[in-house]
Amino acid sequence: MPIHMKLIIFCFSVSLLMAQTKPGVWQDAANDKIWASSDNGSGVSWSQAANYCRALTLGGFRDWRLPSIDELQQLVGPSANASGYRITGPIKLTGWQWSSSPGLERGEAWALDFGDGGRASVVAGDSGLNRALCVHDPAKKDRHFPAVLF
Repeated sequence: MPIHMKLIIFCFSVSLLMAQTKPGVWQDAANDKIWASSDNGSGVSWSQAANYCRALTLGGFRDWRLPSIDELQQLVGPSANASGYRITGPIKLTGWQWSSSPGLERGEAWALDFGDGGRASVVAGDSGLNRALCVHDPAKKDRHFPAVLF
């Protein structure tokens, strides 16, 4: 195998390992996603949540996004953690989570309550309960900071 291919494979392997062990992120191996280890911590509107994720730099990644309602639903666990949230991974939540999925009516988006796993179509301007939990797709090309090799 040519040296440049070995170097590319090495860089990719190191970036995956860093994503698994770097503070601030959790890798969901079952669904091939990397999640922020906590939501944004306060109520935001849908557009604020989407902007928060787009601007986030965390775990060496800078291409975070708001997840779909189905991606959020995949994280719902069978029982509640100590904080009362039914979430499968070590993620700190502080409320309902916005999704990128359009809601039932114009101007609405789906949000998920990890307290009971329920979904609601919420007016996008509502910022009371909803937070931003960001996701990263590790399989997509050019999604991390370039590796520095010595």
